[in-house]
Formats: sequence, structure tokens, C-alpha cells
Amino acid sequence: MCARPKRAPFAQSTTARVLSLLREGGGAFVSGEAICRRLGLSRVAVWKHIHTLADQGCRIEARRHVGYRLTSPPDLPTEEAVAPLLGARRLGRPLLFFREADSTNRQAASRAAAGAPEGLVIVADYQSAGRGRMGRGWYSPKGANLYFSIVLRPDVGVAHVPSLPLVAGCAVARTLARLAPDLPVRVKWPNDLLVDNRKLGGILCEMAAEADRVEHVVVGIGLNVNLRRGRLPRALAATATSLALATGRTWPRADVLAALLREFEEAYDLWCAEGLEPFLPELAARDALKGRPVRIQQSAGRVVEGIAAGIQSDGSLLVRQDAGTEVLVYSGDAHLLPPEKEAGGAPGAPPAKKNPALP
Repeated sequence: MCARPKRAPFAQSTTARVLSLLREGGGAFVSGEAICRRLGLSRVAVWKHIHTLADQGCRIEARRHVGYRLTSPPDLPTEEAVAPLLGARRLGRPLLFFREADSTNRQAASRAAAGAPEGLVIVADYQSAGRGRMGRGWYSPKGANLYFSIVLRPDVGVAHVPSLPLVAGCAVARTLARLAPDLPVRVKWPNDLLVDNRKLGGILCEMAAEADRVEHVVVGIGLNVNLRRGRLPRALAATATSLALATGRTWPRADVLAALLREFEEAYDLWCAEGLEPFLPELAARDALKGRPVRIQQSAGRVVEGIAAGIQSDGSLLVRQDAGTEVLVYSGDAHLLPPEKEAGGAPGAPPAKKNPALP
């Protein structure tokens, strides 16, 4: 089951409550007097909160003797913008937003080590040292995408945690299916999200544990939301995409983040209770590798080649090699090979055995 650390109930900031009232207006003017009365504020205090929201990217029209009107939803995924939309009970309560951070995973991990509760979310508009798997950098331009990390404290064995990125992948895919039903999102083992064979997002899970006891897990998610082709580095132009590029429209990042947190919380609770098993049918339907020739690059230069044969209940990838030999691969970078490529082991690699488990 999932950990449930006891803590005081989460309270929205006053600025977030002002924004919530403006959203309730549905595009109509909300009088300053009504806001003062509902929140117990002075007119000067309301004016200050309106300016705070404007500084965060909200477009608000102010009309003397009439009130305030939200003319476009906020884009910056701040606590004020996300909190009124949250359907999650724990995730995002609290949420800390940074205009710039070295890495949201690093910021979340340091707070988790200091005792931060499950559900804390760290969000950045820009990462100066964003990280992907195996020490790679993560391209993190400002004003375009979502970069966020979630602190979790699951009451599960250490061996269960490697399957969590796949659960997060399912949650992101489900969210995008609700927002853009025609978007063909695929999950690429072990931690990527693809649309039309282009990378839409990635997941980085980092765990702190003692013996077989999980202290905390930080789940970092990077999702390309409003990234445009002209802002892509040359090295990524042929392999990356974004929600905006795939759908032809701009998306409010605060809305997307709130929907992601709600969907992931439900998936996480199910994973804590039943493991990866309930997600296997969905993973099979969204599997970007199944039935295709792959090369898995592992640490220490080890390479496994074969036909991807599906994700297993422990999160491993089954790979069928020559003569029907099967291997289970638990980690590594998966690369698709041309269809005509004949799968085989890496040169100099030891002969494959029947059903070995590769780390």
C-alpha cells in the first residue's frame, strides 16, 4: 500500500483563491467587492493579488467600477494556477514553482531527504541542468514545456520500484488521451513517450532506500508541451515532438499539469496495491517496441539485440534472440533497428542462455 504520512491539511494561497474566483466567473467580470467579501480582503489586497497573477502570466482585464475578468487561462504552472484545478488528493499539495532550477529531481530529492511529505511537487519553467537517464542532459527551454518532480513514499519492496516509470508512462498517456483523443501516444520501454516515433516526453525515477526498505522515490517527468520546431536544437529536430506540434494548438501548461497529477495519483495508488499487473494490457496496446527489432545498450558496454516481445509484470522487457532464445532485460537504452537488421548478440558477448535475467 502507499504511505500516508500525517500532515496538516493543504491550504491554497490567497492568490490561488483569487484566481479560482476569476475562473468561476467564466469569462465575465467579477466585482472587486465580491472578491473582498468572499475572501475577507481589502480592495488594496485584492489589487496586489491581481498584480501577482499578472506577473505570473495571467491576462486579467480590470475595469473601474466593474471588476476583474480573466481573459485567458494562465500558462505558467505555478501553485496559484494549478491548485484550483487539482483533482488529486495528495499530489501537488504542496506544489513549489521555480522560474529557474538546476533540476527538479535534484530539488525534490533534497527536500525528500529532509523529510518532505509524499505528494510534494517541484515544478520549474526552466532547468539549467535538467537530467535524463544514464546521466544525460534534458533540454529544458523556458516558457514551453513541463518539467516537474513528485516525492513519493511507497510502502513497497525495492524490487518493485523499477516498474514505476512504466506506470507514470501510462498515466501521462491516459492524460493525453483525454486531452487529445486522436493523439497516438506510445510508451517506449523503459521510460519514454512517443508520438509518431518522435519523443514527446521522458520519465526519470530516482530512489533512496535502506536494505529492502524504500525511503522515498522521486518521479521526474519532462513533457514537451508548447515547444515549436524553431526552438529545437539541430540534434533533436529529427527525433523530438511536442503536444503543440502534434495537435496544431497551444496548451495551457497549468491545466495539463493538474490533469497529469490527477491521473498519476490514481495509477500510483493502484500500483502500490497491485503492482504492474493491472497495467500490462494497456502497456501491450501502447508498446512502441513490441514485435520490432531492437538493440538494448546496457552499462559496461553490454548490448542485447533481438525482437522485443513485450513488457513483463516485473517491468522487464522480453527479447527473443536467434533460435528462439529469450532474455529478460531490466535496464538499458532501447534503440529500434531497421526491419531488415538480423538480430543477434553483440560481438564478443558470451553466448546467450535460455531465459537469463539481464540487469
